[in-house]
Amino acid sequence: MPTVDLKGFQHSTRLCKLTKLLRMSLMSILSCLCLVVLFSSFAVAQGNVIKMAAFNYPPFYYEDEGELYGIGVDLVREVFGRLDMQVEITLYPLSRALTYVKSGAVDGIMILIKNPEREEYIDYTEPVLIVRGLLWSAANREEGAVSLESLAGLKDYKVGVTRGYSYGHEFDELLKTLNVDVANADLFSFRKLLTGRIDVFPANEIVAKGLFKQYPDLRGKFVHSEEAFVEWVLHMGISKQSHLVSMIPEINRVLSDMKKSGSINEAVRCYTE
Repeated sequence: MPTVDLKGFQHSTRLCKLTKLLRMSLMSILSCLCLVVLFSSFAVAQGNVIKMAAFNYPPFYYEDEGELYGIGVDLVREVFGRLDMQVEITLYPLSRALTYVKSGAVDGIMILIKNPEREEYIDYTEPVLIVRGLLWSAANREEGAVSLESLAGLKDYKVGVTRGYSYGHEFDELLKTLNVDVANADLFSFRKLLTGRIDVFPANEIVAKGLFKQYPDLRGKFVHSEEAFVEWVLHMGISKQSHLVSMIPEINRVLSDMKKSGSINEAVRCYTE
């Protein structure tokens, strides 16, 4: 805690030969000053706690028995640990997390895709991860994996999608012309592939592999296209209201070091292999 310099007070006391009453008053003033310094120091310390939002998106973020886990959680802690900064991570619905970022109630979100709307209130770091979107099919499908030679060929298939997800502008537009089956979670669509209720399912490669690790009965049951129909570039998003904006160059340096050391890939492997 910062200390109060008493020399000036002592010098003034000697010169003015204060009475006992005045000395008592001075002590009262000093006590008040010490309290001010104490509370100021506490406020500064509190300001050093970085508040990051997360949203339910296994294996990037998920909650288990009240504890947060996931690739994004591990990366957030490592980034700010390397910067000697404390961090708190709280799980919210995605829409609320973005609202809090916009208002500055939280400092940012670790794993986020850029779009024009978000760029109005979020500044981004350099890419943290690049994730492929692949077309998944059941491994016992006679024709093998669905090829991406022509997306228009998907009109011959029943395509599973997850409610509320975007698969990139081009694919989203294509879906409007296809025979689509909507599920509430990726897991349900993978199970539908196994029962033949859908023929193909577009999914994030890391999310898919995370599910296969979480649900061993799914392992080895699927094949995917060789080519990606989209590549999602994931960044750390920082609220324009946050003091962290000025630290983005330093955060980028840390992320670069983590990539070189392999710790980002190791975090991914931990939850997918």
